[in-house]
Amino acid sequence: MLKRFQGKSTGQPDCLRLRTKLLLLRAAMERRGLMSAEQELAVRLGQMALFAKLPAEILFRMAQSGIYHCYGAREMVFCEGDEIGSLLVVLEGDVAVFKRSSDGREQVLTHLKAGDIISIGQLLLFEDACHSDSGRASQPTQVLSINPALFKEMLESSHKFNQALQRYLAEKLEQLSALASSLSLQSARSRLAAFLIQRADQTGAHAGITQEEIAAEIGTVREIVARLLREFANAGWLERQRQRLVLKNRAALEQEARRW
Repeated sequence: MLKRFQGKSTGQPDCLRLRTKLLLLRAAMERRGLMSAEQELAVRLGQMALFAKLPAEILFRMAQSGIYHCYGAREMVFCEGDEIGSLLVVLEGDVAVFKRSSDGREQVLTHLKAGDIISIGQLLLFEDACHSDSGRASQPTQVLSINPALFKEMLESSHKFNQALQRYLAEKLEQLSALASSLSLQSARSRLAAFLIQRADQTGAHAGITQEEIAAEIGTVREIVARLLREFANAGWLERQRQRLVLKNRAALEQEARRW
């Protein structure tokens, strides 16, 4: 029984096969009556690229045995050094994964969204795995905790799941490589311009993010972010509207973001 706690498709044929499988699965459920919460969750899991090739029976077991967690914006999801204990899947929302230095500075490494797995590298490498980073919800977020024994069974029984997992890990490695290149080769000014554009594409405006959080995203300190934002505003590239940052000259910011 599902427990509740508060707190890419690679090609058109694969996409069509997945859509057909999900439609047949949903139709079979509807013939038996309204779908239960577990059935709804099984369908949601089957729509995620990492789990799309798993048999329906495994998806149902994931849903039935899973423990469902909800986190509010800025609430800690996990902390560095904590035991992992289970497979943690992001169902919806956003988890900012970060490292914190001894003086309290933070560097965001990645953002985990729907279909992502938390601390998957540690879980695969070690028997008594612990989180090597910390994670905070950037917005209301839902995470599903799945028994590690079932995860081990998935690894041992599904070749297609292993292939999907390898692709997933390769994509995460590429993201970390891109971050390392940006931090070592780009100026804070260029990184800030790139971040502002990326954020605007996601939400249309910079609502609800502090200068300290921006600093953690681009690998600098709040004072530098404050100075650069003033410079961008004075140049007419952006406008401050209370707690929002609205882009006014995207072309200029894009040119700045391309500087290496």
